[in-house]
Amino acid sequence: MRTKLILLIFLTTVLLFLFLMRFPCFAGDEDPCKDQGMTVRNLSFKEIWYKQKDGDCTILKRNYSFNIRPGEEIRLFSDNVCETIYCPACTYSVYKSYDANGDCRVKILPEKALSDM
Repeated sequence: MRTKLILLIFLTTVLLFLFLMRFPCFAGDEDPCKDQGMTVRNLSFKEIWYKQKDGDCTILKRNYSFNIRPGEEIRLFSDNVCETIYCPACTYSVYKSYDANGDCRVKILPEKALSDM
């Protein structure tokens, strides 16, 4: 009888703990990168250019990086006048989806592939 009571108390405590962890006030920060943004590094074998929504066309040499913050959109181009699209428009959430280890850094590899850094 006493063993069943102890087991019941233990299970109730565990279930209560799991239930409370579902609420945001008890959970940790969901996105540790939202303040600093994602760092995107060009590790492809060619120079590419990038452009924010209505910004200037900027070169992204090999081993150089740029930051993208939530709500921003970056377009990558393969020419210096930003007309030939290298890959479609990418948002913060697209780059964040490749960040497997949570260090807020991803890399652009050859053949337009993205990977965690």
